[in-house]
Amino acid sequence: MPLTVLMVAIATVSTPTASMAQRDLIPIDGSDEEIQLLFDIVYHPQRDPAPLRLQNSAEVEAYELIRTILRTGTRIYVRRQQDGNYGSYSFSRDRLVLRPRALAHWPIFIETLRHEGWHVVQACFAAKQDLDSLVPVGIRVSPRTVSDLYNKSSYHPADIPIEAEAFEAERVPNMTLQGLQRECADWLNRPSKD
Repeated sequence: MPLTVLMVAIATVSTPTASMAQRDLIPIDGSDEEIQLLFDIVYHPQRDPAPLRLQNSAEVEAYELIRTILRTGTRIYVRRQQDGNYGSYSFSRDRLVLRPRALAHWPIFIETLRHEGWHVVQACFAAKQDLDSLVPVGIRVSPRTVSDLYNKSSYHPADIPIEAEAFEAERVPNMTLQGLQRECADWLNRPSKD
């Protein structure tokens, strides 16, 4: 199997050395091979990749999330070095970034995909209203989630309604996927901003 940029990035995440990949952001193209490599780093760091076999509903959801997010035109990257949270979404760059801690184990990986993917849902919702920043879609959010974000997080108060939705969405299987299909239907397969 040829050595891909993602394989080098995964090796760097698993065993950091100065001689590995030079770029900090490694793009995910959505191919079965790259998605399998991503799954392998979450499950089995430093093993040879196996053929893609979706083995349970969470893997199917993660696979569909990655493919659907990419079809909206949003670019997905793996960051080679840890710098903050598990992931991020940039509205202005239409870019979702997974950091090494998001690849530490499956529950964090799927929750990060759901959370950051929900920001893509919010971006599509905002774009339909000709807005130039993320806005809440209007899903039901637990008062406790909102309270915890105000009291225990470093989020700016104006961002809390946006983040509260994303934290709710990360806990519910397939909510983000359904949101993408509903709110981003007009943007599926559009050209990327990168």
